[in-house]
Amino acid sequence: MKFKNLLLVSASLAIFGACSDDDLQIDIPETDTEQPDEEQPDHENSSPAPFSLITLDNGAVDVDLNPVLTWSSTTDPDGDEITYKLLLDVNESPETMLAEGLTTTEFSIAKSLQRNKVYYWKVAASDGSKGETESTETFSFSTKGFTMPESALTSNTEFSSRRDHTLTEFDGKLWAIGGKDDSSSYGDVWSSIDGKTWQLEAEDPFGFFSKTNHTAIVFNNKLWVIAGGFSDVWSSSNGKDWTRENGSAGFGAREGHSTIVYDNKLWVIGGTVGSTQKNDVWYSENGITWSQAAAGTQFSPRTDHSTVVLDGKMYLMGGTSVQDFSPSFYNDVYTSTDGVNWTEVATETVFEIRANHASFVHDQKIWIIGGWQAVTNQETFAQDIVTFRGVWYSEDGKQWSKLTVNESFHPRMGTAATVYDDKIIISGGLNIDQLQNKRTHYNDIWVIE
Repeated sequence: MKFKNLLLVSASLAIFGACSDDDLQIDIPETDTEQPDEEQPDHENSSPAPFSLITLDNGAVDVDLNPVLTWSSTTDPDGDEITYKLLLDVNESPETMLAEGLTTTEFSIAKSLQRNKVYYWKVAASDGSKGETESTETFSFSTKGFTMPESALTSNTEFSSRRDHTLTEFDGKLWAIGGKDDSSSYGDVWSSIDGKTWQLEAEDPFGFFSKTNHTAIVFNNKLWVIAGGFSDVWSSSNGKDWTRENGSAGFGAREGHSTIVYDNKLWVIGGTVGSTQKNDVWYSENGITWSQAAAGTQFSPRTDHSTVVLDGKMYLMGGTSVQDFSPSFYNDVYTSTDGVNWTEVATETVFEIRANHASFVHDQKIWIIGGWQAVTNQETFAQDIVTFRGVWYSEDGKQWSKLTVNESFHPRMGTAATVYDDKIIISGGLNIDQLQNKRTHYNDIWVIE
């Protein structure tokens, strides 16, 4: 048994010895002597360097509505290209982006800002790689309000002194039409491109129909003149050549009415027919054919009132009526969205009772200028006559504010006013000085801006 085991061991050794070195392959793991690559961190981006605002000065007042804002330039530590964005609004920490992607350090505000507002602004610089630096401060400024200069633009225009005329902007010009003084009525038409120098365009285009206490308005790319003691309607496409579109409109021979454009129609509201004050409403879609919208309304019959359109509503204000030879004056305000149904505005502050004032809309506000009143003195039972120089404005017809005007702007009634070149233009009128028993007509031009 031992012999057999020995033979097996010997055979095994013989077989193992017969294998050469080439035949034996043993995989030996290689030893890694190199260090693994370390993960290289991304380059850390640096934000632009600090910078400052320059102009407008912080806290600047009476600033123009289209100011230029400037700031110092900045650099980027990484050499990245810098762009700026400008933030401006009425919050102390402005969030409204006015402009972005700016490559210069100034910006001119093209769209006019609101008047009498405090604005805040700051600038942020960006390197395009998520690096951003805001200006070291936030500045504020206050925009200017409306002001009237100490003197008239002109105290003596080419057309004569008058009241109850109209002043209208049309085709890039100012147009003054008709009016009267204490001895004459006029039907002349004048134009101006600056309010200072006036040119006679038509001496008597309405023939027998002189124009006083009429209305003039732009509608369907034409200038329209409506009534003024007659029932006629005229239009012109150039201000010089006039066509009588209707010689007997349904509203009758009327003066002291108001006219507006609303819902793509012309509207004639109230006024005097003969010796009767009216509170009716008429409209026309073409200026030629007229229909009555209401024979009577919620506001009382009146004349020499005013009507304007603001925020999709008609606003009717003030005026006068005569009953038993005694005048009544108003300072009520009514609104309507259809010309038929009128609602009285619950005014919180309001102008004095008055009539024959000028009225228009500018800067999203209703404006009223001048006018007059005659109130019975309870002691003497005589009529105390007051002519106003006041200029009032309102954003909603409820709350009214009074603009300060200088003493050289005389009180006046029957004045004409409109908006031209973003300025309020005021023309002529009559001042009644009861104490001196004096009546003065003007042909001056004043500007509010």
